[in-house]
Amino acid sequence: MNGLLSNADCIGPIALQDGLLDAVHTLAEAAGADDFTALSICADVLARRLPRAGTKCRVVVTRGRLEAACPMPGGPDLNSGFRDALRYAARSRSGVGVGGAAAVTILVSRAGGHLFVETTAESPDVPSAQAWASAFLELLAGMVRDPDAPMRSLPLTGPAESERVRHGLNPYRKPEIPFRTMAEPFEEQARRAPDAVALQDEDGVTVTYRELNERANRLAHHLSGLGAGPGTRIGICLRRGVEQIVAIYAAVKTGATYVPVDADLPERRIALILADTMPRHLLTDAHCRSRLPDGDWAIHDVGGERVGPQCPVTDPVLDGEPEPLHILYTSGTTGRPKGVVSRTAGALANIFWMQRRYPFQAGDTALYRTSPGIDISIWEIFWPLYRGARLLICRPGRERDPRHLAGLVREHRVSLVFVAPTMMRAFLEHSLPGLPRWVLCGGEAMNPRIPAAFAAALPGSSLVNAFGPTEAGPVTDDVVDPDAVGGSVPVGRPADNFRVTVLDAGLGLVPVGTPGEAYISGEVGLADGYWGQPGQTSERFVADPYGAPGSRMYRTGDLCRYREDGSLEHLGRIDRQVKVRGLRVEPGEIESVLAAHPAVGDCAVLAHGQPLRLLAFVAPAGRCSVADLDPAAILEHAAGLLPRQMRPEEVLPVEYLPATVSGKVDHDELIKLWLLEMKSGHRHRIP
Repeated sequence: MNGLLSNADCIGPIALQDGLLDAVHTLAEAAGADDFTALSICADVLARRLPRAGTKCRVVVTRGRLEAACPMPGGPDLNSGFRDALRYAARSRSGVGVGGAAAVTILVSRAGGHLFVETTAESPDVPSAQAWASAFLELLAGMVRDPDAPMRSLPLTGPAESERVRHGLNPYRKPEIPFRTMAEPFEEQARRAPDAVALQDEDGVTVTYRELNERANRLAHHLSGLGAGPGTRIGICLRRGVEQIVAIYAAVKTGATYVPVDADLPERRIALILADTMPRHLLTDAHCRSRLPDGDWAIHDVGGERVGPQCPVTDPVLDGEPEPLHILYTSGTTGRPKGVVSRTAGALANIFWMQRRYPFQAGDTALYRTSPGIDISIWEIFWPLYRGARLLICRPGRERDPRHLAGLVREHRVSLVFVAPTMMRAFLEHSLPGLPRWVLCGGEAMNPRIPAAFAAALPGSSLVNAFGPTEAGPVTDDVVDPDAVGGSVPVGRPADNFRVTVLDAGLGLVPVGTPGEAYISGEVGLADGYWGQPGQTSERFVADPYGAPGSRMYRTGDLCRYREDGSLEHLGRIDRQVKVRGLRVEPGEIESVLAAHPAVGDCAVLAHGQPLRLLAFVAPAGRCSVADLDPAAILEHAAGLLPRQMRPEEVLPVEYLPATVSGKVDHDELIKLWLLEMKSGHRHRIP
């Protein structure tokens, strides 16, 4: 396209293809319509297709004195062809609407040879001017080329744009993984520098690479002798510390699938995870043992004592192929957590990619602070120890304190640390320039004010914004340039082993600059699916129409778009899923738990404010009244099943849940009720 960009919101003049308007004229004349009606039909179809579903986007197309506003009431049926739409418009004389305030203006020159597009809306749901221009020309050409094809199915990207989206923005390369377990790269490093410090806790306890490897080997041989190995699962529930690291490395050395269980989870949720995975062995310590249910698993207390002291200290040799690396449990819409099953090769590919981008060196220090049940913990635990770095273990209970984390970075000269966006401002207030070298950020949208604050507080450091669900791990990354940040902070470009494709509701490619749902594909790195849940697996892991036969892609539910420079923008969620303090939360799961309380007949959970807080609205069951709803008891009930980040911050009893005209819960009305309660001082907060 020969476009001259005059500013960020206006593009043109753009030359139309030779003969395109002549072909439009021929079709319109045959149908008894005029040329402008044909152009307005194209704009109307775009107004319905280009923004994401549910977005109100008023488009005005003009040519000389003629003007049409789209979408028009009673506009063309998207399932019909262009020829039929022209005939209908000619009969009904309804092809031209009344103009008005527009988010997008498409101007066709009087002579018909050029196109100008201007966008005025600030909403991220509205595509860029370049995207509108590209899609208008491609759709119009498709309508002329195949006037009887359903207009809903005509592509909005031409061959060049499709090639750019599929391959130019996604330079995919299948990684070669020479290791079979997550422990093998660490074992190589232990042989290179056995006396270097591998682990250190806040009390000053240190463990060398040789000591860590030998302790993990003894435990791994002990477990293997009891039947652990490929095809079995090992649960791990210990407080963050040296013994937890030993247990994790021992588990992966056996070739078994390890199931990390956060010791801070409610006991009933721990029981759900263990009942779902049925591990053969369960590794724990004295602090956590009383919180674990009895079951068909062998419980080993590995805290403070050496299990299997007579076992060999040599690296185990696996006879068979190891099973998936781990099962991580995330929030689910059914009221039960769902386990994401991921393989060793994908985790290693992610770590090797990150090492190429942000290299650890011998003598560097990394900080381990994340829950072992979260995917970030995979690279926090394994990545530094592949490269001879020291892993500093944050004291249990202090991982949520940004001031404490900043203090650890200063005191121990930490090279790389992960900080959630909601913790970033407090972290920066207590940081020193020059430390750390890299700060990785992700899990939720980054406030556009953070990059400037980061550059001012840590001028010698680099801020990295990343994106990736548990079902794939870290997928994109971007070293943030504070001078280039606009309305949102980009999350960068895909890793070598992933493709990120932005698609419309019909799985069609959308032009660069257009919002759509992000789909992640790749031969190595994509999770197998959800443990024991084939229905949910098939719903989220779907066939990839742009990949090789049999390939899959993961439907993220994230609203994204590619920028013209090739970086990806994350614009929010398409479904109800939200991120609270960087952790994924399904309000539907919380609602299922609250609805199980005997006094609750109906409920709605909303995420509101900045930072996001979870608000629960509960209506009474059966013959109960609002007076029978005890917020403290309901919160106590929720605390028994939900992890901390999923517990509502406040509970508000209501007579009933207000509904919109369409019958859906009226979220705006509920927020108004909550604001009134705040003013009245009747607050029902979580203890």
